[in-house]
Amino acid sequence: MNIMFVCTGNTCRSPMAGGLFQSIDAEGGFEVSTAGISTHTPSPASENAVTVMAEMGVDISDHESRQITKEHIADADLILTMTSGHRNVLVDLFPQYSDKIFSLCEYAYGTDDDVSDPYGGDVDVYRHCATQLKDAVSAVYDKITSKGGTV
Repeated sequence: MNIMFVCTGNTCRSPMAGGLFQSIDAEGGFEVSTAGISTHTPSPASENAVTVMAEMGVDISDHESRQITKEHIADADLILTMTSGHRNVLVDLFPQYSDKIFSLCEYAYGTDDDVSDPYGGDVDVYRHCATQLKDAVSAVYDKITSKGGTV
């Protein structure tokens, strides 16, 4: 199963979510990718994202941002966005794939909550975001694995 995490610039939230998901998926049963809806490629993950993930034992230091494309959407089995706004943009651009596009909190918890954007914040803002992501990504992993690896 291919899971894609999407945010705005693909330098903070989506690389952190992807790294966290991969760290939870110890057996490597999932293919994980990330992208942004408005990226300036290629850009590394933000310094604070790399720092906070390292504190959690996750290495995203080699991340490079990329702009989401129709091919990325088509290849993914599940697309999880950081906000309902991101979800709406993708559904508007790719309506034929709307059945596999969800916001992260929508899929994890059934809520309309968004993952706060740490961009430009200090390391504590990134830590808060990382905790929010870890909880949601863990809930997604548990949900998928309890369904036998299906969406």
